[in-house]
Amino acid sequence: MKKLDRQFFQSILIVILSLAIFIIIIASYIKIDEFRKLSYKVDTKFIDTDIIELNNKLPLSDEIGKNYNGTGMEKKVEGYSSFVITNPNDRKIEYEIYITKMNTEHDEIRSNYIKLYLTDDKNNPLEGFENNKIKSYADLYALNDKPGSRLVYRGNLVSGSSKKFILRSWVSDSYVLSKNEEVFNYDIDVRIK
Repeated sequence: MKKLDRQFFQSILIVILSLAIFIIIIASYIKIDEFRKLSYKVDTKFIDTDIIELNNKLPLSDEIGKNYNGTGMEKKVEGYSSFVITNPNDRKIEYEIYITKMNTEHDEIRSNYIKLYLTDDKNNPLEGFENNKIKSYADLYALNDKPGSRLVYRGNLVSGSSKKFILRSWVSDSYVLSKNEEVFNYDIDVRIK
């Protein structure tokens, strides 16, 4: 009887040790993969600014907004940011361009009146903005892991390559003018997905 109990105990111990080793191996693999992802990066250089501030002084038509070239408008009437994303890694990366609404002490323009249009540096609209599609801030996908942030664009970059972007934003001409100053401010950022 004691021999049977001992064999049973040894069998249980071997099963438990095998499961523990298996769990350790799986956990190590997951941690190594997460660490590998953390070691990749994307370089972003803003030619203008990464912070956009809009006010309600002059709502614009979509035609004017999407063709704005960054000059000739009163400050804060239209947002214009050109930037370059570079992949310095040894493999292709997937990246996301997103914007994060900033807090303000002023009244805020409702997000459905904030229009956005993303192009490359030659004014070719990117996926999601083709065929003259213009999105509002409210239309953008909310990022669960970044409260207050919305996804503008997701793309891929091969190793050692760069891509230039222009993000334009304005207050829609369907906005009803108000005597009170209202604003909408946001920050542009890029991350590896």
